[in-house]
Amino acid sequence: MTNANEKRMLLSALLAAIAAAIAVIGMRNFVSFETEVFERLMIAFGETESALKAVAVNGRSCTFCSVAVAMLLSYAATMAGWKLKVADNQRMFAFLAVFIQLFCVALVIDWSAWKYMQISLTPVTFVVSILLGLAGGFAIRRWEDDDVRMQSQFYQLKVRNNELRDLRLQMVRQDEVERRMLAADLHDQVLNDMKRLRKKLEAYAKERTDEQKAEIDQLLAATMVEIREVMDSLCPSALEHLGLTAALEDCARKAAEKGGFKTRCKSKIDEVDVEKLSLVEQSLLYRLVQEALTNVIKHAEAKTVRINTEKDGEFLVVTVSDDGKGIPEGKVNEESRGLRYMRQRADLIGATISFRAGENVGNSGNLGTVVEIRVDLAGRTAVESIGG
Repeated sequence: MTNANEKRMLLSALLAAIAAAIAVIGMRNFVSFETEVFERLMIAFGETESALKAVAVNGRSCTFCSVAVAMLLSYAATMAGWKLKVADNQRMFAFLAVFIQLFCVALVIDWSAWKYMQISLTPVTFVVSILLGLAGGFAIRRWEDDDVRMQSQFYQLKVRNNELRDLRLQMVRQDEVERRMLAADLHDQVLNDMKRLRKKLEAYAKERTDEQKAEIDQLLAATMVEIREVMDSLCPSALEHLGLTAALEDCARKAAEKGGFKTRCKSKIDEVDVEKLSLVEQSLLYRLVQEALTNVIKHAEAKTVRINTEKDGEFLVVTVSDDGKGIPEGKVNEESRGLRYMRQRADLIGATISFRAGENVGNSGNLGTVVEIRVDLAGRTAVESIGG
């Protein structure tokens, strides 16, 4: 950073020298105009025309002094323009304020040189030097701001890339966990039932009785239910055939059977709004609600759970609230791996998800927890989302 500042200071000095040189060389063709402006300034400071003419005979102009003062003023203007940090909409006001201050300094130098050393300087050259110096300084400021902005954007992009990489790894891990859970379900439920069914069939082959036949039929029905549950866990059939609202109600009913709580589902959205989400996006939204209900079953000890689906402006909002133990005080902002994964899933469909302590939705006396999922529907159309 120090080397960068040194380079900018050298650049400021170079720009100041160039600005002063342009001003001095450019104004050499306007000597009479420069002299007239100088005399009018001195008269404004209280000098008389006769005094000016008398001193003019014995007075002298100093090109070196004019060049030196022009360079100093240009350098001061360049540094002021560079160091001044203002918003873009206030840059012109800052430009005028600095110009007025340096212009006043130039007038004082003109008057002091004439009053005490009888040297006539070049006020118009000084003004041009100040303007060019300010322009150069503000150009450096703009360049520096753009450089900082680009570095910030590069850093944000790098952080975002790291987040996406972590998200991919997390998704792979979660998929692996779900595969293992599926394998465990198949092994613990379906496979064991098939083993029992095989034994029943072997026994039925030896001795055919109505009781054994009824047991086999019952076991087959139970196995079919378990297979259907495994299939629904992979791809909920209610979502595809009945729609999102009915699928969420079905999900709540199944969760209530497992968790032993009551559910209340309320929907205030139109089917047109749901159709703005593709089937894949609806599936991910369904998974988020399913995960929220799973957390209620595991941790909340709730008696009542509410699922509300409504439209809030351009947002589709799904709220899962319970009257369970709630989030411990001081841990509202802490997130487990599961909650982070829910946020990542929500991000895939352009949604946000929040967790907070809620109001009592039952008679348990607990505040419970509120999970709110907000999906932005702005700019979406049903036609664009068809087909996933």
